[in-house]
Amino acid sequence: MKDKWLSVNHIEQQEVATRIETESLFGKGRSGFCDYALDSIDLIIHGLYLRDKDEFIDKDKENYNDFKHALRTFSYYHYHRVIYTFKAAFNLLLQGYYTESAYLMRHIVETFVRLRYIAKKENIDLINLAFAGHRGTKGKKFRITHEKQFDDIAPGLYKYYRILCDIAHGSMTSHILKADLSEGKIALDTGVVFKAEKSTFVINQFSVYLLAHIEFMIWVYPEIKRNMSEDYAEKYHETLKILWSLMKDISKTDRNKKWYEAVRHLVRI
Repeated sequence: MKDKWLSVNHIEQQEVATRIETESLFGKGRSGFCDYALDSIDLIIHGLYLRDKDEFIDKDKENYNDFKHALRTFSYYHYHRVIYTFKAAFNLLLQGYYTESAYLMRHIVETFVRLRYIAKKENIDLINLAFAGHRGTKGKKFRITHEKQFDDIAPGLYKYYRILCDIAHGSMTSHILKADLSEGKIALDTGVVFKAEKSTFVINQFSVYLLAHIEFMIWVYPEIKRNMSEDYAEKYHETLKILWSLMKDISKTDRNKKWYEAVRHLVRI
């Protein structure tokens, strides 16, 4: 009986096999997802080096009350963090951890919507409160609900964000990527299993949120276009061409049309 038990060693063997299948289907070395996803993350990493350097906001300096400067600083911290989140989500996705990668998609879209909301409102107090976290500052906390932020920036997207929340919070929805439904019965996966169709639930979001991040980065730091090298410019234009082409494909897919109508507002500045 013990020979049939799942083990860490078994899971690690599955991770290797799933990675091979994922790279084979999604184009490792052939300009597929496995390539453009990493190229996109690289664009963000290198974009941070190409921006004009700012001093970080400091309450004792005059620029503390300059919203544009404060937003550039707040954005820098967001992008410095999110490059690792994207890469971690990519690693999980590659090895078949679709549910766990979806957890990180929730974090990515939630914090990005907050960033976009703050940028739209041009309120430096919101930056201070976002920096302060749950403890708040000067007796205040960031009280804008996620629903209000989503509805303001990308109407209709909140309900899709809630699916990610259900996955993260351990409801039965969290099993949709780790099980198969047949004749009304749920069969849970044994270990990590490659699932081509279900993996696109994460891949589509991953790709669109990458595109949204790149577009907003250029909006916050327009000097990147002025400072970019020929190699960076070539990768930038090629990668965005692929990502925008993917957006077009998503808009034509019946099951994704409603999500596209909502998420497109997040991509366009």
